[in-house]
Amino acid sequence: MQQTPYAYDFLWNQIELGFREIRKPAYRKLVEQFLFDSEIRKKVEKLPDKTGRKYQGGLLEKTASVLSLSLCMYDNYPEINIDLILTGIILSLLCKAFTKRECFEKLKSYPEIVPFIFKKSRRKPSVELTIFDGIHKLDNKIILKLMAQRERTGGEKK
Repeated sequence: MQQTPYAYDFLWNQIELGFREIRKPAYRKLVEQFLFDSEIRKKVEKLPDKTGRKYQGGLLEKTASVLSLSLCMYDNYPEINIDLILTGIILSLLCKAFTKRECFEKLKSYPEIVPFIFKKSRRKPSVELTIFDGIHKLDNKIILKLMAQRERTGGEKK
């Protein structure tokens, strides 16, 4: 299986930058208990992104990208709850190290976060969920276009 062209340390650093932007203590504590666990990191480093980056480390790469896009979005719309979005993005990666049931058990006391991870639990879409989904879709479109372009040009940068 192919692997991300980025060093895992670089990608984790990007994700940690997003984590450091989370200001709500309860969310920071929740994310922290998973983010710095070396076993969880090893598990998610191997995972492909099933929608675009279908190679080892693809999901890690996508998470770093989506976090960066979210922070740019927040620069333009500071009234959004960026803590909720960043927490949802990071946990959507880290929950891949668990079964759905295990993940739900770990998050069920945070009902505002559950809809980011489990789409079936969404009742009423919030602006934060709309941004979360939109940024993921945008990232998918970008990477698919770039991958197609790379195939046409044989991997050469223009």
